[in-house]
Amino acid sequence: MGIIFLKRGKDVDEDMATDIGFVSLLKRGSIHYVSLAIPGLNVVSTNIMFGGGFDHRERNDFMMRVNLARETGTLYPKVNVTLLPSPWASYGGMDANTYNEGDYSEAQVIVHIKDAFKANSRYIKSRTMYFDFRNLGVSEFHYLSCLKAAMNEVNPEDLPEEVITWEPRESGSAGNRR
Repeated sequence: MGIIFLKRGKDVDEDMATDIGFVSLLKRGSIHYVSLAIPGLNVVSTNIMFGGGFDHRERNDFMMRVNLARETGTLYPKVNVTLLPSPWASYGGMDANTYNEGDYSEAQVIVHIKDAFKANSRYIKSRTMYFDFRNLGVSEFHYLSCLKAAMNEVNPEDLPEEVITWEPRESGSAGNRR
């Protein structure tokens, strides 16, 4: 099984940023969306709030729990969203909380992603998992490499029919995000 890569570009990014497709897919339970627990004005927050019906406080509380525990967390059964811990987060716009110096190691991210696959195979049971590492201040190449490695380590029966992500763009690493 391979990864389906979505092309990046002005028209595609604009459509996805406004969640023309994702919010409705999440409301119908048609996909399992996986990203990092980074609050703010981003697609992750939009999907949680509009796709899952969470308010700003509930979203931030869940993201903070994931980041403090340094473990993958899921919002299932309310919405098919799973979040990987982030190396940093700002919950109020003026604060900066560091949970890990730099990106998590390859081994750590692989464990986090394997936990997302486990949540899907045991509970969510979606045929499509969508991994979104765009525009979050982490190395998209690092997370994509970890996704590929995790897929090789997971029992093939535990993988969904489709794994989708964006072609990577180096958007910065934790070391140069500030």
